[in-house]
Amino acid sequence: MEYKETENIKNLVAAVLQLRVNMKKFIWQKIHDEKLDITYEMVQVIGMLGIMGDTSQQVLADRVHKNKASLTSLLDNLAKRKLIVRIEDPSDRRYKIISLTKAGREYQKQLEPLMVDLYQTLHEGINVLNVINTVDTLKSMYENILPEHPQRFEEK
Repeated sequence: MEYKETENIKNLVAAVLQLRVNMKKFIWQKIHDEKLDITYEMVQVIGMLGIMGDTSQQVLADRVHKNKASLTSLLDNLAKRKLIVRIEDPSDRRYKIISLTKAGREYQKQLEPLMVDLYQTLHEGINVLNVINTVDTLKSMYENILPEHPQRFEEK
């Protein structure tokens, strides 16, 4: 790969990381403006449960990009607020299924306008084809570093 191509990839990765930071700031500001008693990380968990429905703690951890241990304290806090419940997995009692409570679903509905605002703000002035192409590019990059390609991680 030539230097210019490497620079383009580095710039794309830097832009993705900065976008993530700015999205977090945007949501945090909306939470603050709405005087919601919730953290950004809790928004992630409630939002993901709203999308996925009932799920295991490990799957949820993978989806919100948290390790299982740090997710446990978030779930404890959400359970204290009666926004989620942990239900024993009938197929394996060692595991718990995480579910939104009625109050959690209502809270999730309160958060939906914040997310719509974020997505609309992100989309301003951007052609839908550019979004589609960017998604395709990011998916390809993701697939390039999947563990199925162990030769990419061998020391040279």
